[in-house]
Amino acid sequence: MSTRPFPWERNYPPGLGWDIDIPAETIPAMIARSVAENAALPALEYRDRETGFAELGEAIGEVAAGLASLGHAKGERIALYLPNVPAHPFCFYGALTAGLVVAHLSPLDAERELAHKLHDSGARTLVTTNLGAMLGMALKLLDAGHVERIIVADDAAFGEIPGMAHPPIPTGDPRVMTLDALRARGRAFAFEPPAIAPDDLALLQYTGGTTGLPKGAMHTHATLRAAVAIYATFFDGQNRFPPGQKFRAICVLPLFHIYALVVLCLLQLSRGSTLLLRLKFDAETTLRDIEVKKASYFPGVPTMWIALANVPDLERRDLSSLRLVGSGGAPLPVEIGQRFERLTGMRLGGGWGMTETASAGTGNLLDGLFKF
Repeated sequence: MSTRPFPWERNYPPGLGWDIDIPAETIPAMIARSVAENAALPALEYRDRETGFAELGEAIGEVAAGLASLGHAKGERIALYLPNVPAHPFCFYGALTAGLVVAHLSPLDAERELAHKLHDSGARTLVTTNLGAMLGMALKLLDAGHVERIIVADDAAFGEIPGMAHPPIPTGDPRVMTLDALRARGRAFAFEPPAIAPDDLALLQYTGGTTGLPKGAMHTHATLRAAVAIYATFFDGQNRFPPGQKFRAICVLPLFHIYALVVLCLLQLSRGSTLLLRLKFDAETTLRDIEVKKASYFPGVPTMWIALANVPDLERRDLSSLRLVGSGGAPLPVEIGQRFERLTGMRLGGGWGMTETASAGTGNLLDGLFKF
């Protein structure tokens, strides 16, 4: 007879429990520890260029100090209007290290939604990139008075992208600063990190606005750290994270969304894994990341898995590097899940979650009992 006292525990496999100890830790403390432990390892790979954990730590510190040098004080809001580029983890962790509160904006948002989120959050500084139309929209928001300053990461430094423009960053406008200039200010500034408590607000993560205008779900350092601990326990308890395991994780899910933010930017970087940053999903690029770059973790959404399932020669592709896969964001068609389990021996799984639960609330087991 099981000694577990609660009825739902009958469905838990050995080694997996729900009553875990949540570390009383801030997000900057979590990433600083990972940087120290994994300094020699790659943290990010973007367009074939790697950024090591040591360099990630330097960038975080310089962004934090740079923001402080501009007069940003603890508790102020800053908006990140970024796709999956290195500037996102630099500025997300940098802002939190400076004691600021991040408000995520989506590159898919219309101007009305962006203006609403800026005014609702109170953010007066916006970080963006000169990739495609994003800089133009940011300048439009600046000229309309929705923000007072924009900080621009120069994506052209990573080379040109066929079919996508890199508009020039305006010079001579005191309201516009490059991310490189911000980091240079940080290197020259005597920065004293503010005291941050786990219960301090860290993130305003906006919902989809299905019942009106988007609403900012309020996440503290503690709630985000708890989400990391819960995911880690879920995977560890099912033997998906062997001791010392470092994944190469395909990061095509948008980091401005709670799903990717937690399972990739927070969880994987906290464990010393490498994020393969991708601007958009493409089935062949994903298969190249698996076959050539030996990606071992790929969390996706059903539309991605459906596209992969329709690759004509999928059965002949080498998926052997994969160690963990997942599907979320919407219901997964049963036949798609069954096909990938047959090909890889791994369950796509899935679960239920919300922006407010950061992100999963329930999850299907990776082995054993499974209900479609």
